[in-house]
Amino acid sequence: MKLTLQRYSWLVALQLALLAADLLFNAFGSWISRNKLQTAIFCFVIQDAFIIVEYLLFTLALHSTCVYQVGASHIILRNCKLFLFCITFYFLLSASQHSWIVYQYRLSASETAQQWPLALYALAVIQRMMSVFYYYTSKSTALIMADPRYKEEHLDWIAEQLGDK
Repeated sequence: MKLTLQRYSWLVALQLALLAADLLFNAFGSWISRNKLQTAIFCFVIQDAFIIVEYLLFTLALHSTCVYQVGASHIILRNCKLFLFCITFYFLLSASQHSWIVYQYRLSASETAQQWPLALYALAVIQRMMSVFYYYTSKSTALIMADPRYKEEHLDWIAEQLGDK
């Protein structure tokens, strides 16, 4: 499957929509799900699923390039290392924070006022700070994947990149 301009524009639009949804979940998720365990679990599962879909869209874009088809995916991956690190670390932070919050709901089901431990606040702050890096690297990776040299058959350029090893 060749990645045409129309397909790529849909791919980028979907990636940006997923980032916007993640931003909304980070900003308003705790307010929406306050004292409602089922709503919190639903929001957390959706947010984590969106992060996984974002990674899958990246791999779809990677596999659709001519560079990947000739077996030189490391040319693209060397430019996307930061994104791969950020999305993995952000997913781990988000999943651990969500698990801990659900655990806190279970512990304090009888209490009306729920107090988070200090370490959970710290985890939430680190996760929100990491989200900024995740959003930035995701958008910059989308721009890297937009490079026409990856989409079209630039065999001379690919051979030059392979010769730089």
